[in-house]
Amino acid sequence: EAVEKYDEVVHNLEFAKELHKTFSGLSQDLLKAQKKAQRRESLLKLEAEKKKLRTILQVQYVLQNFTQEHVQKDFKGGVNGAIYLPSKELDYLIRFAKLTCPERNENL
Repeated sequence: EAVEKYDEVVHNLEFAKELHKTFSGLSQDLLKAQKKAQRRESLLKLEAEKKKLRTILQVQYVLQNFTQEHVQKDFKGGVNGAIYLPSKELDYLIRFAKLTCPERNENL
């Protein structure tokens, strides 16, 4: 009886091997897709961080300009394309700029 079912057993073993190969391939494809998704996610996070940093640096640049005398004069007088700012508001911006913008060492 065992000899009679030999061909069936061999066929089932071959089927199991093919099934195993298919599952291994699917598993590898899934791992590749997960790695690709992780890479994409980390790139998106990096781009978001760059965008935040770019915005912060732009704001700091604008605020640092308020600490320059000629810029203050332009805003106090509303000349050279600057809008008029009352002295009190300009002082607030200058103080805010000094608090938020570190001084740069030009020698570095």
